[in-house]
Amino acid sequence: MRMVCISKEHDIAIGLRLAGVQSFSITKEDEMKNKIKELSKDSDVGIINVTEEVYEIAQMEIEDIIKNQELPLIVKIPNSK
Repeated sequence: MRMVCISKEHDIAIGLRLAGVQSFSITKEDEMKNKIKELSKDSDVGIINVTEEVYEIAQMEIEDIIKNQELPLIVKIPNSK
C-alpha cells in the first residue's frame, strides 16, 4: 500500500517527496476535493496525509470517507507555517 500527501504548500510536498511519499501540491479547492475522492477510491492507497489547511477545505469529503470506508486512513498533519 502507498502513502500519499495532499498539501497546499509546495514545501511540504517537496519534503515528503524526498522521503519517498507521493505528494501533490494543489492550490485550487475543487482540485483538492477531487484528488482526495480519486485517491480514496484507489485500492493501492493506504494512507492519505493532508495538511490542516486542506483538511479544513475538504472537511465534508474527508469525513464522508472516514465514516464510509475502512481504508484509506486519513491523517491530518500540521502546516509548515
